[in-house]
Amino acid sequence: MPWLPFYADEEDFRVVLGRLNADEESAVIVPNGAGRWVAKRTVDGLADGCYCLWHIPSGPLPLLFRRAGKIYTAAVEDPFAGWKARLTGHNPSVPYFGNHPGVIVMAKVAQGVGSPDAIGMSGFSWIGNRYRAIGYGAAESTGRWWRRLRRWVRRQAVRRIPRKAGLEPEIWAFPSAYRRIAGGVGYDVNPPVC
Repeated sequence: MPWLPFYADEEDFRVVLGRLNADEESAVIVPNGAGRWVAKRTVDGLADGCYCLWHIPSGPLPLLFRRAGKIYTAAVEDPFAGWKARLTGHNPSVPYFGNHPGVIVMAKVAQGVGSPDAIGMSGFSWIGNRYRAIGYGAAESTGRWWRRLRRWVRRQAVRRIPRKAGLEPEIWAFPSAYRRIAGGVGYDVNPPVC
């Protein structure tokens, strides 16, 4: 499963959100009341947490529901008008879409858990083509979108750093977070569970 981990503080996340807000192919899905969600093309800011990004050209978002013990799928009629969830997953802080290949999960963790000034491990994850063999593959356009996002993160980040001493560098560090880490600020070694 493709994963793009990075360290970014609030200053860096202004750049990340600027990139997402400028992207006409994606929308951030945010809470819109109890058990309700809405897709937004732009957001002013986001609290630390898990969020779903919808790659709009991938097609409609699935609305999952249970009837007589079976799970069925309909389509969210208008994600930009909002909808009420009919089925939840393991994490109620994000909408549940099953394994929809048009949804990318973003973990925003600017504030780490190790200490008050620690930097958390953020990242993007995507199911990709894990289920292509059973006819549930990602749209080509979503694969291209993911590759553009990956290139953008690599260009924005200063470098990859290891989670901790002795490990290979694997986590991208955005400029402000990198300066703070190089200055001795602690950082999380594990990502959040989204």
